[in-house]
Amino acid sequence: MTRMPLIQWVFRTTLAAVALLSTSAIVHAQGHSHAAANGGQIKDIGPYEAELVVKGSDLMLYIVDGQEKKVDTSKFSATAVVLAKGNEQKTVELTPSGDNRLSGKMDFSVDGKVRATVTLKSPSGDAGKGRYSVDAK
Repeated sequence: MTRMPLIQWVFRTTLAAVALLSTSAIVHAQGHSHAAANGGQIKDIGPYEAELVVKGSDLMLYIVDGQEKKVDTSKFSATAVVLAKGNEQKTVELTPSGDNRLSGKMDFSVDGKVRATVTLKSPSGDAGKGRYSVDAK
């Protein structure tokens, strides 16, 4: 059995460590180790996880807390700035629509995926923003 030269061992070990750290950084950057419960895309917005779902012209935003428990959204609101056909920006107001959901309607068409920047407002003020790129169902 031949011994690996020290420099080669250091190189391989460093390369393996970088690969491992890169993978864990990607998983952490995505911020979610679970599937979207409603088939949409999840983003962290402030202390909340917000899942955007698009069905036809309906936008629905489902809100859960850090422990993935449904949040009562009766006093929440959100604004979605959506990239419409022709690269026009259109605004959709999302209002409470039961349980942990906010919803609104797009009265315009989009090219391909629905690209939106959502600003979430909680009862205590602005919670933050999330950028989405979602397939309409």
